[in-house]
Amino acid sequence: MKAYFRPDSVAILGASEDTTKLGGMLLKNMIDAGYKGKLYPINPKGGVIQGLKAYKSVRDVGEPIELAVVAIKNVQAVEEMKELGAAGVKYVSMLTAGFKETGHEGAVLEERLMAEAAKYGIRIAGPNCFGNMNISHGMNFTFTHILPPVGNISMISQSGALGSSILEWSKHIDIGMANFMTFGNKSDVDEAAVMEELVNDPNTKVIGMYCEGISNGDRFVKAMEAVKSKKPIVVFKSGKTEAGSAAASSHTGSLAGSDAVNDVVFNKLNLHRAQDLDEMLDALSVFSTCSPMKKDGIAIITNAGGLGVMSADAAFEAPYIEAAKLSQETLDNITKSVPNVAGLTNPIDVRGDAKAEYFRAAIEVVVKDPSVGGLVVMGSPLDTADLESIAKILVEMRDDIPVPTTCCFPGGDKCERANRILREGKIPCYPTPDRAVRALSILRKFTVRSQERHDPMIQPAVSGKAEAQRIIAAAKGEGRKALTEAEGKAIFAAYGMPTPGEATVRSADEAVKECDRIGYPVVMKILSPDIAHKTDVGGVVVGVKDADAARAAFDKIMASCKAAKPAARLDGVSIQQMVFGQEVILSMIRDEQFGPIVSFGLGGIYVEILAEISQAHVPMSEQQLDKMITSTKAYKLLAGARGLPVADVDAMKDMIRRIVTVAVENPEVFELEINPVIVGKKGQGCWAVDALCTLK
Repeated sequence: MKAYFRPDSVAILGASEDTTKLGGMLLKNMIDAGYKGKLYPINPKGGVIQGLKAYKSVRDVGEPIELAVVAIKNVQAVEEMKELGAAGVKYVSMLTAGFKETGHEGAVLEERLMAEAAKYGIRIAGPNCFGNMNISHGMNFTFTHILPPVGNISMISQSGALGSSILEWSKHIDIGMANFMTFGNKSDVDEAAVMEELVNDPNTKVIGMYCEGISNGDRFVKAMEAVKSKKPIVVFKSGKTEAGSAAASSHTGSLAGSDAVNDVVFNKLNLHRAQDLDEMLDALSVFSTCSPMKKDGIAIITNAGGLGVMSADAAFEAPYIEAAKLSQETLDNITKSVPNVAGLTNPIDVRGDAKAEYFRAAIEVVVKDPSVGGLVVMGSPLDTADLESIAKILVEMRDDIPVPTTCCFPGGDKCERANRILREGKIPCYPTPDRAVRALSILRKFTVRSQERHDPMIQPAVSGKAEAQRIIAAAKGEGRKALTEAEGKAIFAAYGMPTPGEATVRSADEAVKECDRIGYPVVMKILSPDIAHKTDVGGVVVGVKDADAARAAFDKIMASCKAAKPAARLDGVSIQQMVFGQEVILSMIRDEQFGPIVSFGLGGIYVEILAEISQAHVPMSEQQLDKMITSTKAYKLLAGARGLPVADVDAMKDMIRRIVTVAVENPEVFELEINPVIVGKKGQGCWAVDALCTLK
C-alpha cells in the first residue's frame, strides 16, 4: 500500500493542458505540490502537457509506474485496465465517477471494472474518489489546491467533499497533515487495507477516519485488532440508521440497531467514535499536539469564575477525567505566587485583572502536584486581560509543562488573535470550556483503554454442534426460519445450558399428568413457530399451582392464541418448572457486517421499558465479558443491592460463554434470545426459561 502514500512514479491518465478539466487540475496540483518522483502525463494526443512530456499510453512510458491516477470517462475505464495490466501497473487511484453511485447501470459497469482489474492483480482505490495527498512527499492528486502544513495527522475518508473540509480546517488552524487518502465507492481498497501502512508510518501520530459504511466488517475488525494499541484512531461514522433493527424479532434486536453495533465494535477496538465533526476535529487536534495523559486529574486555571464553573461541570461529567484534588502544599504555594487569587480549590481563579505572569506562576505550581495529569487554561477577553501575552507565555512554557494542556479563550477577534498564537505554538485551543475539557478526557481514554488486558474467553468443554445442526437442518427442510421453543431448548441442552424441568402437552389431560410429574408451581406457554412474543397473545400462564389450574390454563392458552393468531401453527403447550431468582436477558444477534453481537440486561418486561442493555462483539475477551455484565443496572441487583441475595454471576457468565459458542459454531443462527434467564442465589446456578431462535 506504499504506492498510495509515497509512490516513486505516478502516471496521470487523462492529463490535460486545460486546468479546468479534472486531468489538467490533477497534473497541475502535483506539479505545484513539488512532487519529487517521476510524473507521466498520459493523453492519446501525446506531445507536451504543462511542460512535461506526455505519453499516448501507459505502455509507451517504458519505465515502471508505481501508481496510476485515472481521470478518464467511465466507459473507457474498463478497457484501460488492459493497458495498465500490460504496463505492469499494480496500484490505481480512480477518480473517475459514474459507477455504482449512479444506479444499476453504473453498478454493472463497476463490476466489469473490478473483474478486469482482478485479471491483472490491480488494486483500485475508488472509483469515484477525491484523490490522495502527502505533503512531505510533494504529492497532491486531489480536486483541491489547498495544501495544509506538514504534520502528523493521517486522514482517510470515504467522502472527498468532507475530506476537503478537513484539509481546509488543518490549514486554518495550522495543524498539519502527514497523509490524506479517499476511497469513494470502496470497491476494493478500503480502511482496513491501508491501516498497517499508516500505523507503521513514522510521520503519523494520529489517524482520522470518515466513513459512511464499513464494507467488510470481518476484515475491518481483524485489521484494527492488529494495530489498535499502537496509535490513536478517531472515527466519524455517519449514516446512522435503525435499519438494522428492522429484521430483528427479538427484544434486544429491536433495541440494538445497526448504529449501536458500530458503537460496540469501535469501543472494542479502542477507536474513538466522534459524534459530530467538531468532536472529530477536537480529538485529532489533541492527539496531534499532546503526549499521553498518564493520570486522571486535571487542573483548571482561569481568569473568569463563570468559565471555571463551566469547566468544573464538564470535568465532573467527563467519563475518564476529574478535577484534581490539589494538596494543601499546592494551594499554599499558589497563594504565595499569585496575589489576591480569587479561587483556591480547583478551578483556580486568578482574577479578571490577573497579569500574564500570574498565569505562569499558577501553572508552575499546579503541574507539580502529584494528582495532576492534565491542564486546562482559560481566559475571558476582559479589558483588564492581556490574552495575547498569556498565549505567548503558554507557548514559551510548552516544553516545560509535563502534562497535556488544552486552552479555551472564548470570544471574537481578541480571542482569535490569542488563539492563533497558541495554534502556531502547537497548543490545542477550543472555543468552549466543555470542549477543552472533553479533549483531555478523549486523550486519557485512549491511554486507559490501551493498557487493558484481553485474555481469551474460556471455552466450554461441551460442544453441541452436531445436535444443533440436526435441529437446524430439520427446520430448514420444512421451510422454517424460526425454531420452536422446544427446539431452541434442545440446542441449549446440547451445549450444556441448564433449563427447568419441562414437558410438551397437546391436551388438558396431558397437562395435568405432566404438571403432577414435574411438581407445582409451573409455567405454561404456547408452542408455536409463528408466535415470537407469547405474552402479547395470552400464550403464557404463570404460577399454576394445582391440577384444576393446569387444566384451565391449557384451555385458556389455546383459546387466546387461536383468537389472536388464527393462521398460526399451534404445536401444543410447554410446561416448565418454576424457578426463582433474578430475571435477566441474554441474546445474540448476527449483524450483517460484523457478525455475532451478544447482549445482556434486565430481563422480563424491563428490557423494553428501561431499554438498558449492554453488548459485546464476538469474539470477546474475559475482560470484555466482565465489562458487559458489570456496566449495567442488572448487575447491581445481581450483586446484592439493597439487601437482595447475591446471585450466581459465575453461572450466568458460563451461560454467556455457551451462547457465544452456539453463535460461532452455527452461522445459520441469526438471532437467539433467552428472556428471562433466571439467576439463582450464589451457588444455585441459572436456568434458560425461554428460547427464541431464528435462522438466517
